[in-house]
Amino acid sequence: MGRTSATDVSRLIEEVARGERELSEIRDEKLREIVRLALRLHKDPFSAPDAAARNRIRRRVMGSLRPHRPSLADRFVIAFTLLAKPTPYALRAIAVALVVVSLAGGTLVASADALPDDALYPVKIATEQVRLALATTSQDRAVVELSIAEHRLAEATVLAEDGDDDDAVIATSAYTEHLANAAAELAGSEAVDPRTADLVSQLQDRMNEHRAAAAKAASRLGAKPSTANAGAVLAAVASSEPAPSGLSPAAAIAADAANTAEGVASVAEKKIAPRRTESPRPASARPAGSVPSPAVTPGRADATQSAPASTGSQATQVSSRPSQTVDPRAARAADAARKAADEAKAAAQKAKDGGRKKSGDGNRRPSPSPTQTRR
Repeated sequence: MGRTSATDVSRLIEEVARGERELSEIRDEKLREIVRLALRLHKDPFSAPDAAARNRIRRRVMGSLRPHRPSLADRFVIAFTLLAKPTPYALRAIAVALVVVSLAGGTLVASADALPDDALYPVKIATEQVRLALATTSQDRAVVELSIAEHRLAEATVLAEDGDDDDAVIATSAYTEHLANAAAELAGSEAVDPRTADLVSQLQDRMNEHRAAAAKAASRLGAKPSTANAGAVLAAVASSEPAPSGLSPAAAIAADAANTAEGVASVAEKKIAPRRTESPRPASARPAGSVPSPAVTPGRADATQSAPASTGSQATQVSSRPSQTVDPRAARAADAARKAADEAKAAAQKAKDGGRKKSGDGNRRPSPSPTQTRR
């Protein structure tokens, strides 16, 4: 048995299985028993468990499992599974909505510090207009108007430091307009609503802070020739004029903002006024006597004849000189400043009228004299 190899055992099993050799012919008792057991296992293979065994196994497996309540995610999937085909479209729409909300939020945050030349500046302006449209009460509108005004003043300061006085004029003018609008929103109820009166006090404090910051920036920018014009714009914000007597606190703030808007518009118009008057006029438009005629004396006919020729030559030179044009950006800034000044005046008048209406019939103030309303 010790000398018999596995190959010999396999050969013996095959020979007995095919009938070529009888099992009794194998002389080695141990080898014969191995071949007999191998043939028996081949003829009676392992059978599957019966029904009783299968039931017993099933009970053991199911008993080991613990049922759990469906989670929110499971219910969400079940609900969309019931919808069958719309499920992929609904999930896709939700995913797209989440992406859009994320991108919109990022865009709004990125546009907070945008300047007029930036691509996101229209998004910033549109967001401010949406906030203003969603404000339902006069107090809420006043708060939004003040926020917008502070944004414009911050932009004007940055633009002035960069030497861009034209855009600084536009931003500063918008600041005064929104500030006057904020005061006008509060003028109608400050006398009867303590919360409105508190907002008016806060508005005055913020306006004083704006004026102090503008004064510092104007002093710093005025020392540099490259930013002197921009410093003059902020200097107009820093300056103040006494409001007419008899006005409510909110109306006084609106009048102060209107005066500031007028000062900014004057600075902008002063920049382009010299350029509009420096263009030389043709000789035909000169007033009589502008070119002195030489005296005619006897014996100097040649001089008399040559004088008109020289005069005509001089007129030709003046009329042929190229006229200076107005800077379009400066003209646009001046127009925007004038428009903002008019809007601020209208808001100041609205605040003045609103303060009078809320003061009571018995306490109606007389109409101001022309000397009080004269600018």
